[in-house]
Amino acid sequence: MASCADPEDPVTDPGLSVHFSVASDLNYLVVSFDALRADALGTYGYPRDTSPNLDAFADEALVFEHAYAASNTTPTSFASTFSGQYPYRVFIGWNLIPTETLAGSMQQNGFHTFGVFNNIQLAEERNFGQGFSDYAVGSWPDEKALELGRKALEDAKGSKFFGWIHFISPHTPYDYREMSAHLAGPQEEGRYAKTTGGTFDIESDEELARVRDLYDGEIYFGDHIFGQLLSMLEDMGLADNTVVIVTSDHGEEFMEHGQVQHNAMYEELIHIPMMIRHPRMPEGARTGVRYVGVDLYPTVAAMAGLEAPGGIDGLDLFHPFDARRHRLSVGMTNDKRQEMVNEQDRMKLIVGCAEFTEELYDLSSDPGEKTDLILDRPSMAGSLYDSMEKITVSNPCGLLENANRGKAPEDHLSPEQIEQLRSLGYIQ
Repeated sequence: MASCADPEDPVTDPGLSVHFSVASDLNYLVVSFDALRADALGTYGYPRDTSPNLDAFADEALVFEHAYAASNTTPTSFASTFSGQYPYRVFIGWNLIPTETLAGSMQQNGFHTFGVFNNIQLAEERNFGQGFSDYAVGSWPDEKALELGRKALEDAKGSKFFGWIHFISPHTPYDYREMSAHLAGPQEEGRYAKTTGGTFDIESDEELARVRDLYDGEIYFGDHIFGQLLSMLEDMGLADNTVVIVTSDHGEEFMEHGQVQHNAMYEELIHIPMMIRHPRMPEGARTGVRYVGVDLYPTVAAMAGLEAPGGIDGLDLFHPFDARRHRLSVGMTNDKRQEMVNEQDRMKLIVGCAEFTEELYDLSSDPGEKTDLILDRPSMAGSLYDSMEKITVSNPCGLLENANRGKAPEDHLSPEQIEQLRSLGYIQ
C-alpha cells in the first residue's frame, strides 16, 4: 500500500484466494474438539504422531494457519461461534441469549439441523440448542457421541442438512488408553492415570511432561474417533456432497505462562485448528488470512448462498473486507478477571480490564510470547487499544459483568448435570 494513501481509506483484503461455486445443495457438518490447541497437530507443525487422520484431512482441505477462538472457555466460545457476535454481547448469566444463530439461519433456509455436543456446559437449558431441529447434549464417552452422530446423520439422509458434532476429547480428565501408549507412556497407578475432577497439581517437570503426554494421548484418541466419523460419511455416501469443517472451542496450557488448563489468553489457549474440506474447492490449500470464531457464521452462510444478519461481529472471509477491521478474542480467568486480545499484522495486545494490565507481543518473531514489548512499542499498543475500545464501546468489561448477572452457572442445571460439570472440573 502506498505511503501517501489516506489513512481513512479502507485497506482491502481480497479475502481467501480460493474459488468455488455457492452451494446451497451441499450438506454442512462442523466437527469440533474440546480444548484442542492447534500446535498439538502434525498439520500445524507438531513433531509427535498425535493426529494422523486430521493431518490426512488437512491435505484435502483449506487450512487456516492463523485461526483463533473467540474466547477461552467452552460456553463463551460457543456463544460467539453460534451467533457471530462477541461473547459479551450474547452470553449473559451463563446463557446464550435468544439471538439469530448459524443453525437457526440454516434451518430457516430449508436445512435440517442437528447438534450432538459432548459437553454439558452447552445444555439446552442455557439456550445453546437454538436453531437445531435435533439437539443432544451430555457428558459421555466420545464413542457414544460418535454413535449419536451416526444416528443423526442417518436421520438427516435424504434432506440437505447442517450438523455439528462436538467431541470432549482432548479435554480433562485424561484417560489412559492402550491405543495411545506410544504417546502417553506406560500406564501408572498414580493420580495421573486418570485425573480427578478435571484438575491436577504440577509439582515437577516430570509430572508436567506426564500430563502433556496424556493430553497428546487424548488427541490421538479423538483423532481415531474422527477417522471413524469420516469413514461413516463415506459409507453413507455423504463424503462427496458434504462440506466438513474442523475446529476447536479453545486450546490448553501446560505451564508455558505459569498455569495449566485454560485460564488466560496466550497462544496455547486461543490458537486453534480451522480446516474446511469442500467438495468443490481445491485440495491442500493453506491461508494466512486471520480467522476468529465469530467468522464461522458469516463464512458458512456465504458458502451456502445465504446472508448473515447485519450488525454481527464476524466476517465472511471469502469476500473482500477491510483489512484494518479488528476482531477480538475475549475471555475470562478463574480468578474473575476478563482479558481481551487484539491482533494486527502479528502484533498482539492482551488487556486485563479489571486492573488494566497490558502485554504486547510480536508473534512473527516471538510466537511463544516470551518478550513483552509494552514498554518498547507504546504507539503500537496504543493503536491496538484504540481499535479495541471502539469495538467494545463503553463496556470493556462486559463479558465478566454479563456472565455473573443473575443465577450461578449451576443454577440452570439438574443435579445430574451438575455432577457432570464437577467431573470435568468446572465446579468444585
